[in-house]
Amino acid sequence: MTITFIGDSLTAGNLGIPYLKSVKLPPGTRVVNRGRDGDTAAGVRDRLQAALRTDGASILVIQVGANDILLPEMARRGGGWTPFINQMISQGSVASPNPEDFESIYTELITTAGAWGITEVIGVTIPPLGENLSSARNRGREQLNRRIRRALAASGAALADAAEAFENALEESANPSDYFFSTPAEFITDLRRIRREKGTRTLCKQRGLHLTMDGAHLNETGAALMAQVISAVIQ
Repeated sequence: MTITFIGDSLTAGNLGIPYLKSVKLPPGTRVVNRGRDGDTAAGVRDRLQAALRTDGASILVIQVGANDILLPEMARRGGGWTPFINQMISQGSVASPNPEDFESIYTELITTAGAWGITEVIGVTIPPLGENLSSARNRGREQLNRRIRRALAASGAALADAAEAFENALEESANPSDYFFSTPAEFITDLRRIRREKGTRTLCKQRGLHLTMDGAHLNETGAALMAQVISAVIQ
């Protein structure tokens, strides 16, 4: 059996702690990682058919939506984000203009998978963007998660509700941190630091973060929780 995971940086696992290494799979399962840093629903749509043609997967795991929220925010900031946004656009990572378009693209992903003979599609909801659940960023995330759940339910696809699991975990923590990465340079600095320190523990303690290392990308606890949620659905 082959499982294709397609999505953004959480799937790719290049930033923070990768969760795919901890996903529990049936013996003999082949995994293809089609994650791409910064990708959006439209970006995944544009590369999905080529991936499925090559992979021969029977299960598809879709993890997308965070950058449909974050890229417009980064574009508004300008400055150092401008070349980063231009790079994302050049690779096809264009944010959905509104929740309705996002849902339409998400539904198209599921339909495309079915056309390629995928017997099971698993959609992963968007975990918190910043660990303060009351932020405007997270209110926007909730809108897209409602669309993801609705598209999956309408098609009969499976739901891996990472959002619910992460929210429940964060609601148990007092004084949530407002920390969220502010420049693209932080990605490189953080990556070097966690390699040097062999993990995110010190970094997360300084920032007051529980599940992420920078508000978006997973630390060890977040990666374990993500793997747990997805493993349960696959099993």
